[in-house]
Amino acid sequence: MNPKISGLLIFIIILATFITGAIVYPHIGDFGTTFGLPIVLVILWGLWALSPAIDPVAKGFPGFRHVYDFFWILLSALLAYAYSLVISKALGQHVDGFHAVIPATAVLFFVIGALLPRIKRNWFFGIRTPWTLSSDEDWARTHRFSRPLFMIAAVVILVGAWTPRDWSIGLIVGPVLLAAIISVLYSYFTFRRA
Repeated sequence: MNPKISGLLIFIIILATFITGAIVYPHIGDFGTTFGLPIVLVILWGLWALSPAIDPVAKGFPGFRHVYDFFWILLSALLAYAYSLVISKALGQHVDGFHAVIPATAVLFFVIGALLPRIKRNWFFGIRTPWTLSSDEDWARTHRFSRPLFMIAAVVILVGAWTPRDWSIGLIVGPVLLAAIISVLYSYFTFRRA
């Protein structure tokens, strides 16, 4: 996908949240609740635009820019969905926002896992350790190895949508943290064996 089109899609998502905020603000009266997340989306949009331009290893993210753009479009859409839950709750609707956002979180980490092998070495996007950043081979091996870890973590996260909140928090944080730790250790031992 062309980065200009990706940027436009992200802009449309952000604009929709600001328009929603402007409509509901008189009924909510809390600036932070109404515009906090849209402002965060603007900051993330800036990071999306800036990272490929300043990356010292893979300027412009050649060969995987479409993967990078797709991830940011998905992340923006999922945050906009979370924003809709916050607004619904603020307007007095009976919404269990915590459990409602869990499936979206699971989708995000499943997609992250699926995309990992397609990401080339860079400083801003992917599993960045001293060992992956210093070796294309270690980067590739680590990202291939980590793919199923994050996809399995996503499935475990999804279970949290039907468990009590205390359990759900553990089912979100635990699998992702474990997948990250295993990935870091794998990158280290792979680098040492090379």
